[in-house]
Amino acid sequence: MNEKLFSGKAEIYNNTRPSYPQEVIDFLYDRTNAENVADIGAGTGIFTKCLFTKFKKITAVEPNADMLSVLRENVPFAEIVNAAAENTGLPDNSFGLLTAAQAFHWFDSGTFKEECKRILTSDGRLAIIWNTHGKSELRTERDKIFEKYCGMSDSVKISKCGRYDGSSFTESKYFSEVETFCADNPMIFDEEHFIGYSLSHSYSIKSDDPNYENFISELREAFYKFSHNGIVRMPQDTVCYLGKF
Repeated sequence: MNEKLFSGKAEIYNNTRPSYPQEVIDFLYDRTNAENVADIGAGTGIFTKCLFTKFKKITAVEPNADMLSVLRENVPFAEIVNAAAENTGLPDNSFGLLTAAQAFHWFDSGTFKEECKRILTSDGRLAIIWNTHGKSELRTERDKIFEKYCGMSDSVKISKCGRYDGSSFTESKYFSEVETFCADNPMIFDEEHFIGYSLSHSYSIKSDDPNYENFISELREAFYKFSHNGIVRMPQDTVCYLGKF
């Protein structure tokens, strides 16, 4: 995992990235009733906060210093560990549930799997969660803007890391057994949050880039093209793969 990818983006990430449906947390609790949970690659703690609605004892693992500063503010009751997903330093056989929300695609999947097997209890499980984007005209136009200015878009990133290739999980290529759960989780943005959400991506250019103003201008034009009463709605599902090794 490259822990520097989100340096300088923690605040905007925390303020504009979508949260997760309660149904996903309920599903994880009903299936595991885990006493100890570790959220790996916790970022600013968006998913970690959701876990506290059901689970009581939670450890959040995050390697990025900027993200950690916001994480500590967001989840003061969690144990915070500054470590990489592949080498958490957590004790052996100690967690009934591990979660990786919007983070697994940054890990070395093989090394992370071995780390999970080390720190999970004998009946423990790993939950891999993503907010997966639906198709919309706004997303298509926004992707074109990203490809023009950043050399990357969601569609390109997805093809590079295969993060939505659920068959690798559902066909037990990664897990020995797996359950899948999906919940509707649309994103609703005003202009400020739409621009901020776009800037929160790891591959988005920063304010010191010479093309930054043009990039923002075209994003703003796209927003107003598809907005209604100052709001845009972008379809999205939250998908959870809950597996055993």
